[in-house]
Amino acid sequence: MRISGSNIRKMLKLLFTILFNLFWLTSLCSQDIHQIKEYADVQFAKGNNSIALKEYQRILLFDQDKQFNRLYEQIASIYYDQEAYSDAEVYYDFAWKASQNDSIKLELSFKKALCYLKDSRYLLAITELLDFPDGLSPYFENKLNLYFAICYYGLDDDEQSLLYFTQVVDSVGMELGKVSFSELAKHRKKYNPDRLEMMSIFLPGLGQTVAGDFKSGLNSVLLLGGLTVYSYYTAVTYGLLDGTLMLVTWVYRYYTGGHKKAFNLGSEKIRDKKNTTYLQILETVNNHPVN
Repeated sequence: MRISGSNIRKMLKLLFTILFNLFWLTSLCSQDIHQIKEYADVQFAKGNNSIALKEYQRILLFDQDKQFNRLYEQIASIYYDQEAYSDAEVYYDFAWKASQNDSIKLELSFKKALCYLKDSRYLLAITELLDFPDGLSPYFENKLNLYFAICYYGLDDDEQSLLYFTQVVDSVGMELGKVSFSELAKHRKKYNPDRLEMMSIFLPGLGQTVAGDFKSGLNSVLLLGGLTVYSYYTAVTYGLLDGTLMLVTWVYRYYTGGHKKAFNLGSEKIRDKKNTTYLQILETVNNHPVN
């Protein structure tokens, strides 16, 4: 079929119109994106992070030219500050994929691992760290070892934690670290929750007393002793069955409550000591870094 010159001119005119409109829409969209970016930055600077977050996400939705890939990290940092660590991990992943710089990729991987640490998901953090390449610079190698040390510390694997910890401090730091871990091990043994609970099972109040809660321990002894005497009085006065029921009901209630409290006291003692030791370790790393 032959196309007339008039139809060709119409087709060319239509094509030109379409291209012109596409160019105009693209320019307008680009202009709008930059305006949104300026507005979002202002909101972020004012501390209105929730507003800035929505605007940054809107920019990425329309950013077909990938001009604003750095916003992935910005969004991740906002989520991190909001303690929405799962969302932060997703955007750190996006930022990692969008980046072409190896050093930036490594820092983003560390930030993602830090999100796992903040959420106490230590095994996932270790998995992330195991993906790091070999031949890292001393800076990244030390940082990697420190993160491994923190992960294993969170998992209560003191031996592995100390192994990594000693690789990021000097000789003085090593000795200080060994002392800190040794004191923690003694604390774990002294206030072992299972041990304290067993003490209170065999002798009511003993576990609480060993844990340092003398008042609770004394209360358990006096309360259970008083209930036993009262149960005996009830048995003599009203009959053996009534006395037995009295003893079983009340003594069981306070007896089990006592040894459970001993267990919880031991757990709290270890948790407090673990937090204190963690701060000591970080201070040692800051004051005695490896040369």
